[in-house]
Amino acid sequence: SVEPGDRVTVNVETFCGECFFCRRGYVNNCTDPNGGWALGCRIDGGQAEYVRVPYADRGLNPIPDTVSDEQALLVGDVLATGFWAARISEISEEDTVLIIGAGPTGICTLLCVLLKKPRRIIVCEKSPERARFVRQRYPEVLVTDSENCKEFVLRNSDHGGADVVLEVAGSEDTFRLAWDCARPNAIVTIVALYDKPQLLPLPDMYGKNLTFKTGGVDGCDCAEILNLIEEGKIDTTPLITHKFPLNEIEEAYRIFENRLDGVIKVAIMEDKIGEISD
Repeated sequence: SVEPGDRVTVNVETFCGECFFCRRGYVNNCTDPNGGWALGCRIDGGQAEYVRVPYADRGLNPIPDTVSDEQALLVGDVLATGFWAARISEISEEDTVLIIGAGPTGICTLLCVLLKKPRRIIVCEKSPERARFVRQRYPEVLVTDSENCKEFVLRNSDHGGADVVLEVAGSEDTFRLAWDCARPNAIVTIVALYDKPQLLPLPDMYGKNLTFKTGGVDGCDCAEILNLIEEGKIDTTPLITHKFPLNEIEEAYRIFENRLDGVIKVAIMEDKIGEISD
């Protein structure tokens, strides 16, 4: 579907397209040795000097002429993650949805949840700068911090908690907060990647009858996402808060790693464009 010279988005995952899981859209679980989460894990990732991408023809999507490089920059990774998370969370227009975490992936998740038009969206974020970013850009969204989150959700929900919770922050505290803020029989979608195992305290949860849905992303919706960007329904360009030329990439990493100057996403822009991914 692509030719040399085409502008394309590149999927964060590699997949054969033919195995049991690929045929069902679960490309994260591709059974090929170079499928799934191979890039940056089992083989060199996209920030190595040279990269060989297995099954590259499967993971490229042409960028529409009316979509800029900057508009398309986050499609293959964090935006695909947010889209996948919103898709599997079974969100209805009657729901109160809680999103825990407002980093790049959290805000991409928010953008995709907004497409579902739920009754109410609450974002929980401990960083004052990121919370302010959400308030300024998405005034229809309610914002709280982690210390007051459960009380805030109870005050702003109809049935003793959120109908859907998406956990995007990835800490021990936020994992507990996710199921604790969910109403009985809610869906809790785990979008985050954790550094260590998390405790599932079943005696404390007994009777809540929760449904857990877990990651990682199945990045098979990139063509649909590009169409939504072209139609003006998704815009991630406000997330790109800092831009650097390639010869200043060390400074870009320093700012991103230390979360300085209100950074959300950094773009490295020369003749080509790329991102520093979290």
